[in-house]
Amino acid sequence: MTANSSDKNALLAQLAWQQAMGINEVLLDDPGAGMTVSMRDLRNSRDLPMPAKMPAAKSGASPAEQVSVGQMPTASPGGTALLTESLAGLTTIEALRQALEELDQCALKHTASNMVFADGNPGSRVMVVGDVPGREEDRVGLPMVGAAGQLFDRMLASINLSRAQTYVTCLLPWRPPGNRTPTPEEMEMLLPWLYRHIQLAAPDFIFILGGVTAKALIPGAGGILKTRGRWFDIDYGDGIIRPTLATLHPSYLIRSPAQKRLAFADLLALAAKLE
Repeated sequence: MTANSSDKNALLAQLAWQQAMGINEVLLDDPGAGMTVSMRDLRNSRDLPMPAKMPAAKSGASPAEQVSVGQMPTASPGGTALLTESLAGLTTIEALRQALEELDQCALKHTASNMVFADGNPGSRVMVVGDVPGREEDRVGLPMVGAAGQLFDRMLASINLSRAQTYVTCLLPWRPPGNRTPTPEEMEMLLPWLYRHIQLAAPDFIFILGGVTAKALIPGAGGILKTRGRWFDIDYGDGIIRPTLATLHPSYLIRSPAQKRLAFADLLALAAKLE
């Protein structure tokens, strides 16, 4: 059914008000379903300023494929400057684990109960990188446990995956005392170990949980609600581009269950890549 003039004018007025209020994201499941108001209508409206022209998409490319290193900051988070000779000399995941257990220079190690290294299948096509360990992870010594871990397992199951079919690790291997934010010095010391972990696991895809991890690994990442759902092609220091997708952390979803639909959309995007 064609929208009449009054409906169209009302829609344009609403869009103008939303833009004035700073709304810049579509949060509907089906934006504009059944509407016949075209972009030409919007451009011809004198009351609604249009955003700057977006770069042209590659022919045949999906919106997800348009977000790549070529369009994002090109700094490699795992560049060779961050990898010491000792890390480069670690050629297996088990050797990396043993070397990390012997890393006495990091103060976090001496306040944590357990090192949280990884869980799942190190040969998986998907490597999941969660947040810094919390109380339950610190107690058990495994990533993604407790209530958040149970929800995480259900999230994987929704796309016919299990923990045994993925490889799960944390942003840092030790819990900061009192769940405080890691210091820049701690991040600088420990992130190269994560980059080397990714290189040795050699997954096809990286799936990031939460805003803290997204900002640490995705160049130029903003808030998680703007970063999630977009594929980023990232070189983690070995010259191999690995598609990386961020989503909302299960702990956040427990507090904000209405956002689960966004996380499910991200899971479907991951499933589509795997297919």
